[in-house]
Amino acid sequence: MGYVPKRKIYNLQFEDAEMDGLVVRMRGLNTGQYMDLQGMRGVAEEDEAAAQSLFEIMADRIVSWNVQQEDGTPVPATLDGIRQQDLAFNMAIIDAWQQAVAGVPAPLDGDSPSGGPSLEVSIPMEPLSESLAS
Repeated sequence: MGYVPKRKIYNLQFEDAEMDGLVVRMRGLNTGQYMDLQGMRGVAEEDEAAAQSLFEIMADRIVSWNVQQEDGTPVPATLDGIRQQDLAFNMAIIDAWQQAVAGVPAPLDGDSPSGGPSLEVSIPMEPLSESLAS
């Protein structure tokens, strides 16, 4: 019997305060999809075919989101729902997704302890006296 790798679902994290409250869950990418996404990401704003492919991959891998229209109607987590959103909004989701898939670690919580003083600080730096030098 062979090994079947488990597929991960990512809960995306957003640094932009304007996206506070947004919950997006995405499936991971296989290596080929990740490489395709990387290539399309850079040209999607100028190339309509690349943008279409980029958003098709996004639609295929999205599990859920809590996006609503202004009247409170839920926006479906589908290609049509994605197409209803601003480009910058979708690109922010793709950026967070790429970071999650690539395993870019989140910033550390708080400051790290400073530790003890450096040994270099405790080494005397004055020249040796004449009587010890000879």
